[in-house]
Amino acid sequence: MALKVEKSKIEAVIYTQQYRIEGEIYVPKSSRFTDFMSAETKHGFIPVTNGKVYVLPKDKLLHTVPLMNVNKNFVVIAFPKNLEDI
Repeated sequence: MALKVEKSKIEAVIYTQQYRIEGEIYVPKSSRFTDFMSAETKHGFIPVTNGKVYVLPKDKLLHTVPLMNVNKNFVVIAFPKNLEDI
């Protein structure tokens, strides 16, 4: 029997040294964005849906993808688009 965890969708912006990524991140309903980003994950990746990848510094759209995994080790800055989700 699978355990279902209710989640909230948060629109987020993630920067690496080379890319800006915009998309949706799902966090447990009782969690905040900052808690989710600080938590240890099993494999060290952040699943992002409806992602758009922009190459820096020109900020040119490179890819649009329905799902991607972002390695937490490469995240320089991350924040929710809506400050209420912090």
